[in-house]
Amino acid sequence: MAQNTKQAEVMMTLKENLDARFADRDDVFVAIDHFWYPVEGRPNIRQAPDVMVVLGRPKGHRGSHRQWEENNIPPQVLGIRFGRGW
Repeated sequence: MAQNTKQAEVMMTLKENLDARFADRDDVFVAIDHFWYPVEGRPNIRQAPDVMVVLGRPKGHRGSHRQWEENNIPPQVLGIRFGRGW
């Protein structure tokens, strides 16, 4: 979740631009602040990157990215904030 308005603006701008960039592809999932669970049965292993791109997965709504339910395809692009420089 964005910690302030500037960070929220950056996240939304990245999402909108990535959506526009991949608008012609049905196999690119873009999400912001979306939980990614890479290991089945290990809910304690998770990340919620500010922005993520998963090539090879269909667009659409999900509650989270459970890698084992997504043909075991992890996000290829992750944007994660570091520090308080926003």
